[in-house]
Amino acid sequence: MSSLSPVRQTAILSAIAALLSVAFTGIIYLLFFGMDDRFWSAINMAFLIPWAITIPLGLYMSKQRFKLVQLTNRLREARTDLRQANKALEQRANFDGLTGLLSRDSFFSRMEALRVRNQSNVLMIVDVDHFKKINDNFGHPIGDEALILLGSVFRRILRTNDVVGRIGGEEFGIFLPDTSASEGQIIGEIIRHEIENTIFEPHHKMRHVITVSIGVTDIAPHQDRAALMGNADTALFTAKRRGRNQVALFEPGMIAKPRPVHDRARDFKPFVAHSNFR
Repeated sequence: MSSLSPVRQTAILSAIAALLSVAFTGIIYLLFFGMDDRFWSAINMAFLIPWAITIPLGLYMSKQRFKLVQLTNRLREARTDLRQANKALEQRANFDGLTGLLSRDSFFSRMEALRVRNQSNVLMIVDVDHFKKINDNFGHPIGDEALILLGSVFRRILRTNDVVGRIGGEEFGIFLPDTSASEGQIIGEIIRHEIENTIFEPHHKMRHVITVSIGVTDIAPHQDRAALMGNADTALFTAKRRGRNQVALFEPGMIAKPRPVHDRARDFKPFVAHSNFR
């Protein structure tokens, strides 16, 4: 009934009401008065009165019902659109829009949740060597294609329980749960070798070899996040200093990456404020 137009709904309801009225009136009249000259007049009245009442009333109610059905359908469509919009927002918040990997915040949230379950874990930072030259020589769209290519390499060779995300412009974070430092170094070499041998053509029949430097560090379940990130960054800096396109495992005593000048100046301000120098 809800799929019919208001006119058809009204006609059907009026006909049903008229038939019921005729049947009920005929039965009652025969039981009390029998068949006489006024029987057909009563039947005619019983047939016409329901039409006179139900046509305007039914038409009004059918129109209201039709509007209610339309409103319900619009609400259902709006709810579907809202659900899709929320899913799109969640996708945008949790995943990098370019590579499809986890975003920075989602990567570290997933890492924090997983590293407490195992005693031995590995964190590695993967940085594309001379990525600025790719953008400068071929353009930023080609640089984006290179990052997308790296994302596909990570998804292809990493294990299902490994976590990978884009944590910077051309920098990626990889968390290997239940993995020792030596195993992490081997996996890093596999990643480095696979990326170096992946065909990347910025232009037709023009191949450009992409290389990466990787810093690897083992992390304890409750180790401070800033400390483990510092260790991985120090190992990455060591791989860069040694000539790039290699994997470096963090070891105590490694030379850390020099801090930016503005950070050192900021730490120097309190000393100057409390000194006698002018």
